[in-house]
Amino acid sequence: MPSDFCEELLPFVAVAKDQDETDLLAGYREIFSIPMDTVYLDGNSLGLLGSPSRRMIDEVVDSWGKIAVNGWTEGEQPWFTMAEKLGDAMATLVGCPSGTVIATGSTTANLHQLLATLYNPASSLKAILTDATGFPSDIYAMRSFAKLVGLTDSQIILLEPDASGFLSEERIIEAIRSQAVQLVVLPSVVYTTGQLLDMEHLTREAHKLGACIGFDCAHSVGIIPHQLDDWGVDFAFWCGYKYLNGGPGATAGLY
Repeated sequence: MPSDFCEELLPFVAVAKDQDETDLLAGYREIFSIPMDTVYLDGNSLGLLGSPSRRMIDEVVDSWGKIAVNGWTEGEQPWFTMAEKLGDAMATLVGCPSGTVIATGSTTANLHQLLATLYNPASSLKAILTDATGFPSDIYAMRSFAKLVGLTDSQIILLEPDASGFLSEERIIEAIRSQAVQLVVLPSVVYTTGQLLDMEHLTREAHKLGACIGFDCAHSVGIIPHQLDDWGVDFAFWCGYKYLNGGPGATAGLY
């Protein structure tokens, strides 16, 4: 690398170091196991292992060994109520009241459950709207559910991004209006571009048109503020292994 280029970068390096030193979250870096000689920028795919997670896993395994079936209702962390306890902890991250979030299943399984619970086959509005560039497993789940309730392929509306590569929120609203959409499933953050959708605005407009709307928050929970309850969002789901650092196979969240 040319030396003059390196010199040009020095002011930016100084600013970065200064921000690191004053970052209120800087101390948390020490609790994570960071691969050697790595600047880890893949938290959107798998969060790093934190020392509290390792300790708690060891505690659960130890409890299993010591008290076996009694671990469901005894010990420091009874397993029977763990889904609700973890759900309440996650509820604070998405701006929802206690008792409305549960830690359960996987992202795809939870989407299946939400579709089966909220979709009304008797409604005059039939279509399900999502984005064409959404996470593939979400689209698979919607197509699978559509077959169960007798929807045609044309009633699963896949909205394409515009020429800029981003989703147009006005086009989303227009599609809800013109395509007899009953249920909308969108990402909070479009994982291919990093676009953050205005969930509050989209929810308000969807409700004006009689549609039920929810969001896949897998790429936003843990890194941006959410106020799902105040915004009137009908449902949401997310995984636990990305920015929540739950590890591979971690239990997902459902609101």
